Amino acid sequence: MDSSASISINGDTLILAGVLNHETVLEVDKQGQQWLLESAPVDCKLDLGAITYSSSAGIALLLGWLRIAQQQQKKLYFLQAPASMIALAKVGGLEDLLV
Repeated sequence: MDSSASISINGDTLILAGVLNHETVLEVDKQGQQWLLESAPVDCKLDLGAITYSSSAGIALLLGWLRIAQQQQKKLYFLQAPASMIALAKVGGLEDLLV
């Protein structure tokens, strides 16, 4: 399994792809924070449809980005969260975030 993560931007949408674990979230976190702080519109989207695996580090990443968006008075919408990621969020009582 390829254990990398990547980010691309398509208009008002940040597209997150690959594996989210403790090894990969740091690099994409920097890129996502930069987008949220510098160029994301007030209503922005995070497309999770290309996530192939996520540990709890991926959920923590999303929570951090959500906090930054709120501090910037932006609304961050999560799209196409994989079922495995929703199940992981459910364990922590956070499934409403992703559905």
